[in-house]
Amino acid sequence: MFSVLTKTFKNIFSLSNWKRIAIILITLIASICAIVFGSFFYLSKNVNKSVDYTGGIKYLVEIDNKEKLNDDKFTKKVANIINDRLTGGSEYEGIVVIPQEQGKILIEQKGNLSDNERYAFQNLITQKPNLILTDTDMIPLFVDGKFNKDKEEINYNDLARYYSPLKPNSASVQYGYNNSYSIKVDLLDKNAENEWTNATAYISNTTSKTLLMWLNIDKLVYIAQNDYSKEWENSKKNPYNFIHVNESVEDEKTKQPNALKENQINVNNFLISTSTIYQPANGESFYIRNDNLNNQSAKKLAANINFSISPYSLNMLSEQIEKPNLVNGILEKALIAGIVIFIIVAIFMLVNYGLLGALNTISSALYIFLTLLMFTILRGEYSPVTIVALIIGFAISLDASITNFERLKGEIYHGDKLKKAIKRTYSLSSFSILDANISALIIAFILFYFGTNSVRGLSLLLVFSFIFTLLIMLILNRILSTLLVSTGWFNKRLWLLGINYKKVKKLNGKIFYKRFDYYRNSKWFNLAILLIIIIGLIVYSSIAAHNNNAQLGLNLSLDFKGGKTIYLEGFNTSPLNLNEANSLRDLIIQNQDNLNIKDASSYVKVLPINMDNSLFKVAINYPYEIDVNTLETFVKSHAQYANINFISFDFSNSENKQLVINSLIAFGVSLLGLFIYSLIRFKWTYAIAMIISLVSDILVILAFLAITRVEISPIIIAGILGVFVFSVNNMISIFSKIRENTNSFFYHDVLSKKQVKYAINNAIIHNLKRTLYLFLVLTLAAIILFVFNDATNWRLNLILLIGTLVSSNSSIFVSTYILGKLETKRQLGIKKRQEKKYWEFNNKEEQTFVGINDFIA
Repeated sequence: MFSVLTKTFKNIFSLSNWKRIAIILITLIASICAIVFGSFFYLSKNVNKSVDYTGGIKYLVEIDNKEKLNDDKFTKKVANIINDRLTGGSEYEGIVVIPQEQGKILIEQKGNLSDNERYAFQNLITQKPNLILTDTDMIPLFVDGKFNKDKEEINYNDLARYYSPLKPNSASVQYGYNNSYSIKVDLLDKNAENEWTNATAYISNTTSKTLLMWLNIDKLVYIAQNDYSKEWENSKKNPYNFIHVNESVEDEKTKQPNALKENQINVNNFLISTSTIYQPANGESFYIRNDNLNNQSAKKLAANINFSISPYSLNMLSEQIEKPNLVNGILEKALIAGIVIFIIVAIFMLVNYGLLGALNTISSALYIFLTLLMFTILRGEYSPVTIVALIIGFAISLDASITNFERLKGEIYHGDKLKKAIKRTYSLSSFSILDANISALIIAFILFYFGTNSVRGLSLLLVFSFIFTLLIMLILNRILSTLLVSTGWFNKRLWLLGINYKKVKKLNGKIFYKRFDYYRNSKWFNLAILLIIIIGLIVYSSIAAHNNNAQLGLNLSLDFKGGKTIYLEGFNTSPLNLNEANSLRDLIIQNQDNLNIKDASSYVKVLPINMDNSLFKVAINYPYEIDVNTLETFVKSHAQYANINFISFDFSNSENKQLVINSLIAFGVSLLGLFIYSLIRFKWTYAIAMIISLVSDILVILAFLAITRVEISPIIIAGILGVFVFSVNNMISIFSKIRENTNSFFYHDVLSKKQVKYAINNAIIHNLKRTLYLFLVLTLAAIILFVFNDATNWRLNLILLIGTLVSSNSSIFVSTYILGKLETKRQLGIKKRQEKKYWEFNNKEEQTFVGINDFIA
């Protein structure tokens, strides 16, 4: 009986060909269905576009602070409060708040907003919320900061009188009470504490014993009066009654509490807390509790309370529209470019690897879908940087497949049978792919931790890219490929797998690329690299010295330079149309010498200030000193511009300086993390060679930018970091093969210079196709993005192109040359120690066990 059960069990779970094909087909069909339906029903409907792809609005506000000067520290503090008010501290709300100098703050909102939405957003920025405490009969607890002992009724047209005596900027988010969020608010002083005690004593003696805390109650009353006039009358003009179903706090018959009108009105935006008070409260502070608070909403509420009790106000100075019709369809262009790249790569994989290439194409599509799915779920922004990050991630995932398939071909051409070849392929190449992706994953995490918004978007997408490369391109591809090969159908049909049967055991070792001495000739490539760096340094130093400014050695964008911003706008009674704005711009450009504005055409722009493109302003963003009074006097001396309004301020580069600082920190920490990982997985010679090579890659790219004078903006910094991650993947792949060669060919030997050279040359030859294929894929991707013009930033595409070339050269010639020198020196040291019998002791000789303690160093 037992033998029958065992046989049945084996029959069920043993793999036959029809089971293998069934598993493959089910997996592929499920993958295709997931990609199609997931893309159509979720991805396409939840794309979070950056301002590059949606357009948006820029607002300039000024802090009106009567108590103190608006220094940079205070301006940054207010900017943080505004950011919390608008976003709750989230980076994925489509809102960016940037502190400027002289008390100015720039607020960017992405998207195509209607006029009503624009005005509502302006009011949200500048209008102070009102925090009012009442009982259930809407009697305010405080009047002019004192307890309302006379029970004066509320006047909704004069809400400013009913403020509570709170300490400015004292509202803070707390967590822990019943595992929920709350807001702690401090009272102003001892007198305020006494007034608070009197107010809570009054509430404790009321029938309901309920204290209500309202925010923006005037807006609630406006909604009630205009949109729900009948219900407002039924509630006896009591907002607390109005927000309940049937305009009553409790049901008249059952005396049970009525529900809030949460489906009609967002009650939590107005009634922020309901507290039951049984006895007078003492202390320096009180808590606002609400079951609906989470971290983000709690931050918003605390920031709104702080703004409501702050001694400053915000004035709207200017508005600038970035019309969506100027950028509509750009993301779609980028996606079309991506599809074109994917199709070309799919054809390449089919031609080179046959059915294995077909399997890889579906796996690649699944990998891209899952990467974008997780990126979208976490509300990552689709921007030119993330598009390039996706291409880099795709190339690295493709690297895993090419590495496996090329090794499979090599094993078969050396005479192995198909089943043995695929088993040996995945056994040997898995660790190399694992090392490359884990290294890149570590760096991506570091970039995310230290980076600013654009860098975090890039690193977030790369994190998911590397995770799904390991899960899909390594594990799933391995399973499907092994199942396909195990059918035995391709043993005599190798051409279906892209394998040329005529080359089996007949490899031509005299082909030029196999005879070329890469290690010996790498010195010429390294000299070229060194020459580029020296030329770049000379150009940088010359220009920086000429301008007496180190920053000007590179062609930095205005984001990094800082400078003066001037807006020239017509008053509301006489706004500028397009012709008038263009004429004013031309007037300034024609008189640039008298106004001491160099290259005015590059800095003086005409920008729209409304959605229908009918009104405009002239904007000057100038990185040098400019005499605003002279400019204003000159412009207003022309009668048609006599009423022009001038708004000027120094725009800050502190945010983008911080980007550079964070990027340098991230780069340094990444090198440290990579060094430690390389020490663990390789040897110190590999670790040092890799660090030097990666630093040289960055220096070459910077030298190129210095020589060509390509403008460096924040997006370029993010692009360089993306190329840095790709370089790590390239070098790890080469180094893994060198390590494999030394372990396979010279395991018990102290390597001579000739043997080190052989191990390196052999590794380069085996990785040459892979490196060339990746270079062609990324070069093709950059060219296609250039062809699609504004699908991404052209400078970013250029960095991708140059970075790919530099990385490919570095992995083949720079890193291996340095490694060869260091490894030769290390092996020489081992040999000297052996000759001096450094490891020999007078004690008994240690017994040697193969694979355990038979190492030599």
